[in-house]
Amino acid sequence: MPERVAIIGGGVTGALTAVRLAERGFDVVALEKARIGNGSSSRSNACIRAQFGVEETVVGMMYSEWWYTQFHDILKTPPEQAQAVIEQNGYLFLYEDPEQAGPAWRSDLRDAARGAWEHALAQVEMQQQIGLPVETLSPVEVSERWPHIEPERLIGATWCPTDGFLHPHIIYGEGFRRARELGVDVRQGVEVVGARLRNGRIVSLETSDGEVEADWFVNATNAWAPRVSRRLGGMSLPIAPTKRYLYHMKVNRPIMPEEELRRLPMTIYGMGPGHGAHSRPDGPQLILAWAHATPPEPDFSDADQDRIEHGYSHEHGLENYGYAILVEMELFAPELANCGGLAGTSSGYYGVTPDANPLIGFDAQQENLLHAAGFSGHGLMHAPITAVLVEALLAGDAKDGMVQLPAPFEQHAIALSAFDPKRDFSAGHAESMVL
Repeated sequence: MPERVAIIGGGVTGALTAVRLAERGFDVVALEKARIGNGSSSRSNACIRAQFGVEETVVGMMYSEWWYTQFHDILKTPPEQAQAVIEQNGYLFLYEDPEQAGPAWRSDLRDAARGAWEHALAQVEMQQQIGLPVETLSPVEVSERWPHIEPERLIGATWCPTDGFLHPHIIYGEGFRRARELGVDVRQGVEVVGARLRNGRIVSLETSDGEVEADWFVNATNAWAPRVSRRLGGMSLPIAPTKRYLYHMKVNRPIMPEEELRRLPMTIYGMGPGHGAHSRPDGPQLILAWAHATPPEPDFSDADQDRIEHGYSHEHGLENYGYAILVEMELFAPELANCGGLAGTSSGYYGVTPDANPLIGFDAQQENLLHAAGFSGHGLMHAPITAVLVEALLAGDAKDGMVQLPAPFEQHAIALSAFDPKRDFSAGHAESMVL
């Protein structure tokens, strides 16, 4: 009899993991307490990039970008249903000229801008050595490619053309379609409320629809993961559910043809303290966001996902966060910042870890519980490589703590220690490229 795996969570991570495990011969049941895509998968900015600062993540994201370009072939989608799931418009990180970062007496701001650029150059060198087609651009080169960006504000930029954004509803929809085709038992409206334990192992899950027995259990609930781990007798997970907002900008004063607008890259307007506002096209409109600080909400409800706090709604006048993003954009791309108006605000939760790297590995207390969560806003883009790592852990493929990637990336391996839930968060490599 094949070993049975219970996956908890009906987002993209759960879907792609279910497919991979079923293809490997595991007997899989996937449990979602609401409907598939109920959580952050359906509320994501849906971006994907390999421009990260941790080598394991760069390698993993190179694999994920390739995997999404092969999505329908891998999942055997019927031709009439095959729609593009990845738009490789690229990622453009803009870096501020230190002389523009603040007045002469604010040497701290100037030093921070200079340090951010030096750090970027070091990261590009690392990324290029791994094989990522990333390059640095001068201010003039940026302006030549994207004339709406002010070159005088810049010291330079980094650019990777294989980055872009995704269509999550297609990904989790097709993922679970293929999972069912492979025999996965996909159950919606089934909440995990507890577990039956014996000798450091989970025997079965207690759910709102009865008991579910399995040999292995995968916690793929991301922002919900800490509470799920507690219910299963697992370790305390260092994941902080944190609200993030997206702003939807209607373009009513076009500065370029619509086709050019649709091909704009994901653009980050300045890296370093006080910066990080970003925009990307969404059809004929733009989506804007900023990595703002909000307090963790460990006891949030499903309904809270769409709750817009006062001061964050575009409907509350000029004194709200959305308009602050436009002010930041205006420093670097004034024409774009003033080409329309904010027409909508949406929100969801990041599952943030102390070092902004995910938790992918076995629990410290229940030996047959594996966590795949804490993606700090990057779960959708991580999902293909997450599925590879979960399969390797459950199938015993990891050797000396390393996982060899499948073809065509077999020359690369990932050290599992970078994502181990039991790691020392003060000793590892924190991810610096967080948005």
